[in-house]
Amino acid sequence: MDMDKQPDAIAREAAEHFARWRGAASSQRRARDAWLQQDDPHAAAYDDLRRLWDRTGELAGDAELQALKSADLAALRRWRRFRPRRLMAVAAMLVALLGGGYLMADRFAQPPVAVEYATALGERRTQAMPDGSNVVLNTDSAMAVRYSRQHRIVELRQGEAQFDVARDAARPFVVQVGTDTITALGTRFQVRREPDSTRVTLLEGSVAVTHGDERYVLRPNERAILSARTGVSIATIDPGFATGWLDGWLRFRGAPLAEVIAEANRYSGQKLRLGDPRLADVQLSGNFHAGDNASIAEAVSLILPVRVERHVDDLVLVPQ
Repeated sequence: MDMDKQPDAIAREAAEHFARWRGAASSQRRARDAWLQQDDPHAAAYDDLRRLWDRTGELAGDAELQALKSADLAALRRWRRFRPRRLMAVAAMLVALLGGGYLMADRFAQPPVAVEYATALGERRTQAMPDGSNVVLNTDSAMAVRYSRQHRIVELRQGEAQFDVARDAARPFVVQVGTDTITALGTRFQVRREPDSTRVTLLEGSVAVTHGDERYVLRPNERAILSARTGVSIATIDPGFATGWLDGWLRFRGAPLAEVIAEANRYSGQKLRLGDPRLADVQLSGNFHAGDNASIAEAVSLILPVRVERHVDDLVLVPQ
């Protein structure tokens, strides 16, 4: 089969194989390889299409696509290595596929494959993302990330994470926690998933939080609690206390002892317990090493009128 005699048919087949090349299943890759080996014009048409694609920078936006449809096509005609009929068949097929949405629909008809990240109890993990953003996962946390040309979506499945988001106005950065969403563009914020609520802490920039029909834009050093029971509540926070866990510290100022224990237990297999419910509301201030519950219990016994009872799996605080 000669390319000059049947350029349209070969160009169409080449374009169809090329349109699927990134997300191709193994059977599709085998079919493409077999087709390329059938005849030299097949491989030549596919190579021409690949060169056109590389030349146009993968047509990242509509403006580039329009340029290809007009001025760039005229420029492509001047490429000496192409015979006119062969060039126009391949270029026209590329434009037809792109203009009709075939290529993008084929590549993104299925949701982008999620990349999953997780940390163990007491572990923290810093992860560089492909768009230049950075994520720090706190203890016992998990998230799934899906990037496409239109969106950057993170599903926080459990735990807590801090996001330092690279600006990309064309692709919103969205964190999903159940039905709650947090949308940011070029900002730094934390999201924590609780059993019955979502906690969003903004450190820099701005984020929009959506909870049902409610939507709020946070300012730096504000925290939103999104709860099915109480709706959305917003309060001002001390960023030094909010970011302590990044360096392995738990910082409290006038916090109820029950809250201190719940936070400390997120980082350690050796749990702290209250031996008397009357201790729950006793206030405590201090800085403690995350994950060292034995030292925390000892420090609490020095600060408050409590003593520590040591059991096999936990440390029980009881009144003196």
